[in-house]
Amino acid sequence: MRSGSGEILTRLRDQGAMSRAELSRLTGISSAGVTKITAQMIRDGLIWEHDASGSTSVGRPPVTVELRSAARSVLGIHLGAGQVHVALSDIALNLQHTRSMTYDLSEPVGGLIARVSDLAHSVLRHCDLPRGRILGVGVGVPGSVDPARRVNAHSVLTGWRGIAFAEAFEQSLGLPVVLEHNATAMAMAEACYGAGRAAESILYLLLGKGIGAGFVQTDGIERRSAVEIGHIVVEPGGRRCRCGGRGCLERFFSEEPLRELIGNPDLPRSALVAAAMDSPEWPKLYEYLLQALSTTVTLLAPERIVLGGDFNDAPERFLQELRSDLPPRVMPQQRIRLRVERTSLAEPVGVHGAACVALEQFLYSNGPSSTAARNFVRQVARA
Repeated sequence: MRSGSGEILTRLRDQGAMSRAELSRLTGISSAGVTKITAQMIRDGLIWEHDASGSTSVGRPPVTVELRSAARSVLGIHLGAGQVHVALSDIALNLQHTRSMTYDLSEPVGGLIARVSDLAHSVLRHCDLPRGRILGVGVGVPGSVDPARRVNAHSVLTGWRGIAFAEAFEQSLGLPVVLEHNATAMAMAEACYGAGRAAESILYLLLGKGIGAGFVQTDGIERRSAVEIGHIVVEPGGRRCRCGGRGCLERFFSEEPLRELIGNPDLPRSALVAAAMDSPEWPKLYEYLLQALSTTVTLLAPERIVLGGDFNDAPERFLQELRSDLPPRVMPQQRIRLRVERTSLAEPVGVHGAACVALEQFLYSNGPSSTAARNFVRQVARA
């Protein structure tokens, strides 16, 4: 549940400038409460007010308030499988000072954390912002996270288990940190800032070294979760998967098996789906994808499916076929509103997702003085 300030900030983010009367009506907060909260936000520099009429007519002009996008910033860190992106984001998810690096999946986690921290410090030095203007850090990780969003519980792709990334980055960066599953973070960014702003729920389907998904529901009670679509069994008794099972979708539909199918180890990842579609094996692979995706849609009932990673570079005919072939495989009531789209966010999408998670945690859920941030400050003071 959002605080009063968080609710007001979220409305201004989603719907733009509006009057205090409109904010009171939409949030259910009393007029006096809205006036008090917005006055404090103006003093803090988070919002500003202006004459909405654009005229010099006699009488009191209508006044609206709106976000000051540069008022605060967060740091986004996307830990992909083999690649890292770090960037600074303002409160409207505009990225600046993006830095990137690669790593080997066999690299010790401690060394990886140190190198990523150095990259993050480089971004912070370059932005030259007072630390008080930076609310915190969002980190997108492969695999599931614990309920407190502090620990990368398990990543089949990297082999990580129980990695306390939040604590490690807090110690190295001196800022509060929150974690989220990569694809789920990207789904959040699409829901708040991209293709899914008008949708009640989103399934973000991500193709890369593996294939995974994240689900976000924004209508009513907010819900988000990692979706292990890559480990739905599509061929019982089939190829051994790194998860320990057999016949998982990921063993047929991810970077490694697609490269084996095509026989070209140097082909850019952006061309993998197009090349696979020209293979005699494509009908079987496509059927496996449809099988896993239709099962996921039937269970979660997303209103929007957003294609990311290497799916975003797939030929237009792939998108058209998916739009045609998927609806008949799900429930009739789901077909009516189901839409399939490419991601609308610019690369690196993963760092957009990580920054969105930080903004949601440290600004929009609880306002600029979130519980997590206050607790972190107290911990630093006691240390």
